Amino acid sequence: MSSQQQSLTVLISATPGWGHINAAAGAVSGLLKAGHHRLVYLLEESFAGKLAPLGFEELLYSNAEVDAQGKKVTRSAGEKQADDLLVSRMFGPDSPEEKMRTMVAYLDGPLRLADIAVLDQALKRAISSVAPDVIFYDGNACPPAIHYSGVPWVRVLSNAPLMYAQDESLPPGASGYPSNGANKAEWAAFNELRRGLFYGRPLNDKIEELGYERYPGDARSPADSPMLTVYATPEELNYEPIRRIAGWFNLEVFNKNESRELIDLQKLLPEEFLRDRSSGEKYSGKLIYVSMGSLGSVDLQLMKRLVEVLGATRHQYIFSKGAKAEQYELAANMWGDRFLPQTSIIPQVDLVITHGGNNSVTETFAHGVPMIVLPNFADQFDNAQRLAETGLGARLDPYR
Repeated sequence: MSSQQQSLTVLISATPGWGHINAAAGAVSGLLKAGHHRLVYLLEESFAGKLAPLGFEELLYSNAEVDAQGKKVTRSAGEKQADDLLVSRMFGPDSPEEKMRTMVAYLDGPLRLADIAVLDQALKRAISSVAPDVIFYDGNACPPAIHYSGVPWVRVLSNAPLMYAQDESLPPGASGYPSNGANKAEWAAFNELRRGLFYGRPLNDKIEELGYERYPGDARSPADSPMLTVYATPEELNYEPIRRIAGWFNLEVFNKNESRELIDLQKLLPEEFLRDRSSGEKYSGKLIYVSMGSLGSVDLQLMKRLVEVLGATRHQYIFSKGAKAEQYELAANMWGDRFLPQTSIIPQVDLVITHGGNNSVTETFAHGVPMIVLPNFADQFDNAQRLAETGLGARLDPYR
């Protein structure tokens, strides 16, 4: 190690959903590549073994659930968050305004607050045992174990940056409103709705219950933290006021396919699928990747509708089926699996149909592949609208 290299111990943590976890992993990829740092990823136990192959040291914690008979409930990685959002009615044809009310209620609800308490205690133990020099965290609220630890921390903003930007010259995050101000009269009312993204009395009640001081003004993250916010959005989609926010840094894309080693589709796809594709008799020859994300894919009504609609076309589709893969069937012109190596597949297809999650949008954009966005909630509305208004993508209503 040269005298100029400082070896850091880094603790990484995120809300236990794939989008958050992948973004945080991507945010520290430069440190990982450097090789001389210790990177410890605190993970809920259902994610065990997922990050170690990338070079992280995994530190696991349990958020065990039990059923009515007292037996432990086992769910796949990220499935709990997806199911909680489904129960909370985050999916479906409701308007962005209704979805924002639902989101704030979810953030202040018992399911989310219970998860925060478990994660906070795990963070407290991890900070004590790992003794990190810096913490990277992705989540809506700053866990008090991080804030009160005195350890410098970096906020990883896995959402599109508009989601958490507070600038009256910008359309409200999560609204999907156009940036030209066509409906500016509605901005103030939506901003009042989304105030709950930044302030929460129930959260601070929980913080106090855990033995900490409340955050000033019942904020979800105190004004004096973090030391840095990293976010990812293609510069072509960014907004000038966001570029100017002090302490915010744009990585453009979190999960880069830097190895350039693409998965061999000849080995991934079934022989019959490839035979139909090469013959050109039944299908057009266009290959399309479809993913509604680890969260959106739990909405079986939506997934079955997509299969029905796309199954009637002459294209072929690679489907990321999600955690409930076994609960629905694909059409004859489709092949899919529960989870797929997305960054390796995207560069090899003609089109991506996506829910508009920020990782999927930035990864697709980085490879120059056209996309159609079917937004469900939150920053998905912002990404869909921004792509449409810049002419760099298309926005459609997934339920209509």
